[in-house]
Amino acid sequence: MKRILLLSFLLVTTLSTMADTLTIRQLFIEMPDTVIPYLSRNSRLDFLDFVDSKMTAEVTNEFGGKSVMTALGDDSLTIRLNNACTVDLLLLQTTETVDSCHQVVCVIKTLGVDGDYQESEVNYYTRHWQQLSVVPELTNAQRRRLEIHVKNINILNFINDKINKR
Repeated sequence: MKRILLLSFLLVTTLSTMADTLTIRQLFIEMPDTVIPYLSRNSRLDFLDFVDSKMTAEVTNEFGGKSVMTALGDDSLTIRLNNACTVDLLLLQTTETVDSCHQVVCVIKTLGVDGDYQESEVNYYTRHWQQLSVVPELTNAQRRRLEIHVKNINILNFINDKINKR
């Protein structure tokens, strides 16, 4: 009897831990179209199918252009929406509970052509895609990870440089 009770407890504990952990793939599929209006749910599913088939993950976006998934990992993905916009999704573990979970999704939208002038916007979401009004507490390792993706070379400086060179 004790053995059955112990096994039942372990099963419930394991299932609740698994339910608490989502993958970037699951979150990407369930992401509302309003987060990245360029991509419909079908386009997001197509990206994953292409990657799984070892094909170039390129889809026609909602504006008629081509969008390409350039990276997909266990907890991150990168999509070039067009020639001047890239989106990174990062799944971050949190020490505090956010929406009954210890994970948040970081969405980094970077505008600008590769090179000197790019600017990023960073937003954080719960696993149910509710935007957080405050930045969750991040570890130093997570901050360094974000720094790789975030570009803060102001586009207005680019415009000013172009005007002054005329």
